[in-house]
Amino acid sequence: MQYIDMCKNGDIDFCELNARFGLRFIIADPVTFRTKGSYLGLATLQAYTTMHLFFQFKTTSPDGFILFNSGDGNDFIAVEMVKGFVHYVFDLGNGPSLLKGNSDNALSDNQWHSVVITRDAANTHTLKVDAKSVTQNVNGAKNLDLKGDLFVGGLGPNMYQNLPKLVVSREGFQGCLASLDLNGRLPDLINDALFRSGQVERGCEEGNRR
Repeated sequence: MQYIDMCKNGDIDFCELNARFGLRFIIADPVTFRTKGSYLGLATLQAYTTMHLFFQFKTTSPDGFILFNSGDGNDFIAVEMVKGFVHYVFDLGNGPSLLKGNSDNALSDNQWHSVVITRDAANTHTLKVDAKSVTQNVNGAKNLDLKGDLFVGGLGPNMYQNLPKLVVSREGFQGCLASLDLNGRLPDLINDALFRSGQVERGCEEGNRR
């Protein structure tokens, strides 16, 4: 409800209230990545013991990087679009693991979709895309020790050749991202960016196309 309250109070400059099937949801602070070479960086994702990520996206492109943060040793987290489906890849020191979204259809349909990724203290990982969830329990190391910048929308051109195993994307995300919630931190993707590259613009034009 936090985004709805912020929108009603005027705390968020760019938001729209939509109605679908009687349920209301918010599209907060949308940003458009106009090319697959566009990306930005945020402060390190703080998710050492538990994690709750939320974002919404809209795209017509079936492939592309959405989030990536590397860490100490082999630790990392990545979220990407692969052939129209959301992939969540991570390594807490036990080797890389992959959760694939089980949506009925490809999500590169130019409609808004919601993604929730959680990890609890028992190391249960859940990927929820719209109303469908997949869960995986991971044994061994339980802490995610991330370092450096959280890349959003893509990576620097020289970074793709050194990505961890199971990460597929070799180009960035082209489309709209909104409502990013990083463990309770609600960054403004434009104002809070440590750096930006390419064409990253506030707002999301209807009919956003490749």
